[in-house]
Amino acid sequence: MIGIVTFGLLFFLFRYRLHFVVLWAYLFSVNIVGFSMYALDKLAAKGSWLRVPESLLQLLALLGATPAAVAAQQLFWHKTTKRSFQVLFWLIVLLQIIVIYLAIFTDLLQSIF
Repeated sequence: MIGIVTFGLLFFLFRYRLHFVVLWAYLFSVNIVGFSMYALDKLAAKGSWLRVPESLLQLLALLGATPAAVAAQQLFWHKTTKRSFQVLFWLIVLLQIIVIYLAIFTDLLQSIF
């Protein structure tokens, strides 16, 4: 699932040649939403309310909210000790690092798209 979403995002990015302004606006927006979801989930955990699903938090990280997720985890001390969540989260981070490396330093992605 992670690979399909990442491939789709990369395909959209390279196919339609998004301008960097649009890319920055997207990343800013998804990070605001991601940070807000972590804050909401932390409040819900303290108040015994309906929680934000972990899958949504992971999906937001996959979609680019990784910096906000790391900041929120450290600021709120939220989801920092749940091993299954952290393993998947850091696999997403590793995948993003690999994709960014390939996009910047190789022609592999351009030859695919």
